Amino acid sequence: MSLLKLLPEVAGKHGWPWTDEVAENSYQSTTEWPKISIVTPSYNQGHFIEETIRSILLQNYPNLEYIIMDGGSTDNTVEIIKKYEPWITLWVSEKDKGQANAINKGVDKCTGEIFNWINSDDYLAPDALLHVANSFTKGGTVAGKVFNFYDDDATFKDVVENKDLSPQQFISLKATFHQPGVWCDLQNIRTTGQFSENSSYYFDRIFFTRYFMQFSQVVYTNNILVYFRYHESSKTIVIRDSKADELIDYYLLLLKDPLFESVRKELTSALKYQLLPEKHISEWEYENSRKDFSSRLTSYFALMMKKPELLQSRHFFTKLKRSVLHNIT
Repeated sequence: MSLLKLLPEVAGKHGWPWTDEVAENSYQSTTEWPKISIVTPSYNQGHFIEETIRSILLQNYPNLEYIIMDGGSTDNTVEIIKKYEPWITLWVSEKDKGQANAINKGVDKCTGEIFNWINSDDYLAPDALLHVANSFTKGGTVAGKVFNFYDDDATFKDVVENKDLSPQQFISLKATFHQPGVWCDLQNIRTTGQFSENSSYYFDRIFFTRYFMQFSQVVYTNNILVYFRYHESSKTIVIRDSKADELIDYYLLLLKDPLFESVRKELTSALKYQLLPEKHISEWEYENSRKDFSSRLTSYFALMMKKPELLQSRHFFTKLKRSVLHNIT
């Protein structure tokens, strides 16, 4: 029987995942599908979480374990979760220590073969779990595409393809990595350890730095698996404008770790040519954002004189073009 007919109707909504579902007969080619465990960490995302929930349930995947770890939301999140309680494996709403803590608690409750977390402001693409399951091999990782979007800008289209996720490329920051499109063997997740609860923004990259050092087998799929929503409060926007100190500190620690001796060159390169330049340039931007063109130009070249190593980074010239010279009239 169609799950769509059983789920609550949502007035005024049309298309996926409101009035459309993945056909149940999509799964007839295999009798036993690997169990997929999905955790949704959530806090006060009542505007978005219903779309997340429906996009997961309406995959109609025959072996799904869906867990929601809510951090004690004070908006209508819990009310929405309760609407779908009969089809959710487990949900909890209690105070936690942040997103990484919520995911760690969710992982502890998972019993599947394949794992990913889908945030409560994102949602799965149609047939996403079908593509993941068909690509998955025991002990491996499935990496697909992620469609980034803004609710208020229909012209913005940005499809990110996860690629080159080898340990060396990942650590050197040359890989293309977008977490929602990366689906892992749950046992590999547990072997790697917990997500760092001391990291506010980069816990996923910190975790996968260790993960890919141990588990380098990746199968790439050309399918879009997840729709990733940009909005003012999303962590990705915050990260884009941050100084990335968390990742810098982590890389500096790894330089002293014997387990990462084989990728010392990649760690050093990432620090020298990307992370530290981004930090210095971000600090300059913060201090000079309201100055006039002449002052900005002078101070930017003063930064170059103070830190000549920036000339070896493409970020120096990108910022010069975008944030300084574009003000010429």
